[in-house]
Amino acid sequence: MMSYRTPLNPDDPIVYSGGNWIPQSEATVPFMDSGFWYGDGLFETLLVSSGKLFRPHKHLERMRAGMAILEIEFPVSEKELIGLLEEMVLRNRLTESTLRLMLTRGTVPGAPFKFSGPANLYIGLRYTQPEPAFPVKVIFANEADYPVARRSPAIKSMTYLWNMLAIREANRQGAFEPVFVNGEGVITECAVRNIFFIDGDILRTPDLSLGILQGVTRDLVLELAPAQGLTIDTSPITREAANHMDEAFIASTGIGIYPVTWEGYGPREYPRTSAIRDAVEKQVLDELGG
Repeated sequence: MMSYRTPLNPDDPIVYSGGNWIPQSEATVPFMDSGFWYGDGLFETLLVSSGKLFRPHKHLERMRAGMAILEIEFPVSEKELIGLLEEMVLRNRLTESTLRLMLTRGTVPGAPFKFSGPANLYIGLRYTQPEPAFPVKVIFANEADYPVARRSPAIKSMTYLWNMLAIREANRQGAFEPVFVNGEGVITECAVRNIFFIDGDILRTPDLSLGILQGVTRDLVLELAPAQGLTIDTSPITREAANHMDEAFIASTGIGIYPVTWEGYGPREYPRTSAIRDAVEKQVLDELGG
């Protein structure tokens, strides 16, 4: 008998699309879907660990904040949505994975600004990939070259074109992730992750007022930092100041905590980053009973 924790078919998982559970290879998106036409929608990436969802309500809280701005409503109740996410885990017998929850304005036959019909809901997944060797390399990218939309509060919209182009350029340069620097020379965030610096006993990370995304893992790191003897500072961090930090790391739901290096910078060890990484992993396991 196949174990619950063994993926049914990693090459063709069961996904949720248009109100139906269907093999990914057979799934389609309506041609007039507003996410397809305009990038008019939101998404969240949720962690599955030990076969359970980690803090799904935090993700839905953030998604609802974006929905209020876009004036979109879930087509099901939040309780039903949590049930669908849990069913995704069960149907695919997941243990370690990330789910992709997507919500678009809907199938829009005419002008999207006049549309008031039901939203479209999709749930997909990505299986956990092998970790790269630590530390991972980052490059710094000028936001002027990649005009990322900044607003406060930030929303996790489907419009990720410039983020993806920045990642492609980073990959061409042998880097794992780009770190954006705004017109004032201040570091904001990575293309798809948050960035942190350790300066003595201070944990520094960009402030949300810069229009960066309030990452769920970012919140967890800030929650656990005091127990690691770290004081939190969200004052502006310049590109030049970054070179003088003791350690640096990036964080997201999809990867957890990765120590980083860049041209001209690279600590021999990352003791405090490792301690934070261990604390985050322990918190996930404690909450999920793994």
